[in-house]
Amino acid sequence: MTHKRVAERHIAVVGAVGRPVELSVAQLRERWPQRTAAVTFDCATSGPRAHTFTGPLLREVITEAGPGFDPARRKDRSRFLLEITGEDGHATVLSWAEIDPDFGDSPVLLATTLDGNRLDGVGAQLVVPSDRCGARYISGITQVRLRACGGAADQLAYGDGGAIGRPV
Repeated sequence: MTHKRVAERHIAVVGAVGRPVELSVAQLRERWPQRTAAVTFDCATSGPRAHTFTGPLLREVITEAGPGFDPARRKDRSRFLLEITGEDGHATVLSWAEIDPDFGDSPVLLATTLDGNRLDGVGAQLVVPSDRCGARYISGITQVRLRACGGAADQLAYGDGGAIGRPV
C-alpha cells in the first residue's frame, strides 16, 4: 500500500453498523472524550515496553456508528465481533463482550497519541490495556469491521459484514 498523506489517513468503520463512517485521527481526537492508558506489555521482538496512550474508547466510536444489535438484549450484543486491520495488514479480533460495560468493560482505545506524540502521520493505534503481550496493538488502523456470529439470518441481514440495509 502506498503511504498516504497525513490529511488522507482515515479509519473506516464498517460492517454491521447503521452508519458506516470514515474518521481521521484528528476527528477521533476532537469528537470523543479522550482517555489515557499507561500500559506495559511484552513485545516478542524487544521485550517489555511501557507507553502512555490517549484516545477515545473503541466502544464509544462504534456506538455512534449504530451497531446492528439490539442494545437491550445482552445475548444479542455478546455474539458480535470487531475485526481491526492495520495498514501493514496486521489484524486482530475482539468480541463486543470484551468492551461492553455489562461484560468485560475493557477500556480498549483507538489511540490518537503515543507518549504525548500525535499519531496523525502514522494513523490511530488499537490499545488493549488488559493484554500482557502487544500482539493486539494494531498500528495505522485502516478499518474496524463489526460482524455478527451466528446463522443464516445474520448472513441475510449483514452479508459479508456489509452495512444493514445495503445489498450484499
